[in-house]
This record gives sequence, structure tokens and C-alpha cells, in this order.
Amino acid sequence: MGVGCREGTEALQLQDTSMSVETYHDPVAKLLTYGNCHEMDLNDWPDYPATVGLTDADIPELIRMATDPMLWELESEQLEVWAPIHAWRSLGQLQAEAAIAPLTQLFQDRDIDWMTEEMPKVYAMFGPSAIPVLADYLGDPTHESWARNTAVDCLKEIAKAHPERREACIAPMLKQLEAFTDNDDDLNTILIGDLLDLKVVEAAPLMEPVFAAERVDEFMVGSWAGVQVELGLKQATDFPPEALNPKVPPALAQMRQLLETFDALNQKPQGFGKSVPSTAKKSGKKKKKK
Repeated sequence: MGVGCREGTEALQLQDTSMSVETYHDPVAKLLTYGNCHEMDLNDWPDYPATVGLTDADIPELIRMATDPMLWELESEQLEVWAPIHAWRSLGQLQAEAAIAPLTQLFQDRDIDWMTEEMPKVYAMFGPSAIPVLADYLGDPTHESWARNTAVDCLKEIAKAHPERREACIAPMLKQLEAFTDNDDDLNTILIGDLLDLKVVEAAPLMEPVFAAERVDEFMVGSWAGVQVELGLKQATDFPPEALNPKVPPALAQMRQLLETFDALNQKPQGFGKSVPSTAKKSGKKKKKK
């Protein structure tokens, strides 16, 4: 592509983004310049409905803003790039059930770093109404594994925020773990990890064959012996110490081996050149300059 064509394309993208921004109206438009999320408390979100003046009538436009691809394409220094995050936080605080299904489309986007961290909190605000949508999403094999991982995390956070619906949140997680041979190892790992976080003791019989088949990353969740101890089913003294140590993933083991090889190559071979005893190195003193 020539420079002129590239500049023309970039100008068109900027124009499209500008048009997207201009279509928002107050009070939702105030989120476009609400601020850089990095400069805010990540664990204590602003009360958006109160500070911006949002109501249920703004939910459709908030959904559009949260899922607007044009806003994600802005330069990182532009405040408008943070608008989708402010929008999905607002939807959570409004308990906007209409946003439950539309926001799942963001699960697939690996380029939205904030999504995996914040979406479970948002869905916890939506509450139990989101469980059927998340269960269907988790059970759909056409979705990528990392996207289904987010659905699992959302179910876990709903279970924590609404303990009276804990069983309803756990059920689709257990059902998916039963199909561990069809899941990839990452999905098995997040399922077991979240079930451990929720202390789901009844999940142990489903976990055991996953560990036996080596279809879980023990480096992330621990060994099968360690899991039994964590769930209170066994004592650490019931196992030899090595059984409590998780298996190192092959890729990490290979990396360690490479590092050890490099270290060995960097060491000076014995028998070549003048050697200085280590004791002499430690006891030697520098002469003062006269």
C-alpha cells in the first residue's frame, strides 16, 4: 500500500471514529471524557448513575458504547478510548439485564485487556438473571476457550455475590467439567481453579479423572493430592511430599533446561588458562594506589 493510500485510509478511520463519537448524546456522552481508568481506583468504581446522571432510559446507548469497536481503535492517550469501560461499569451498576447477552460478544476479543478482569464484576452486578446466558455460552463449543473461561469466571463471581444461587452457578461448571475430554486443558484448568475457589467439595469425583488423564495444568491449580488437601478431603500427611508438588508443564520444563544449558556454557571450562583458587579470590585485597 502506498503512503498516499495509507494516509487516506487512516484519515477515513479517524473520520469514522469521529462520527461514532458524535452520535452519543448526554448524559451517556459524558463518559467519552470521564477519565483515564488507570488514574482511578480499580477496586472502587465511581457511582456512574449518580455522577453522570444515568437512568434505565440510557441502557440502549450504554450497550452501544460498551460494544462500539470504533472506540477501541482510538489512540491510547485519547480519553474516549476508556468510554466502553465506563459504559459496561455503568450497565452493571444499573443492573441492566438487557445488556447480559450483548456484552458476551466482548468475551471473544483478546485485544481488550480490561475485559477479562472487569467483566466478572459486571456480571456479578447483573446477578442471577445472567446465569442461563452464561451457562449457554459456556456450553457452546463454537466459542473459543479463552472466551468460555470468562464465562466461568462470571459464574464464579455471581456465586460469591449471590450465595443463595451458588448451586445454579456451579451446575453448568460441573456439567462442562464432565466433558473434560472435549475441553482443552486451559478450560479444564479454569473450571477446576474456580471450583476450588468456591470450595465445591462435591466436584472432587469429577476432578480426579481430569488429573489422571493429565488434562489440567497442575502448575496453576496444584496436584491432585494438593487439591484433595485444599478441599479438606485429606491431610497433607496422607501423602509423600513429592505427591503434593505440581507437575511442571513441558514448555516450562524445557525453558528451565535451556537456561541450565546456557548457564553451563557460560561457565569457564576447567583446564584452560590460569585458574585462581576460589579461596584466593575471596581473600585477595586490592592494593592502594601510591
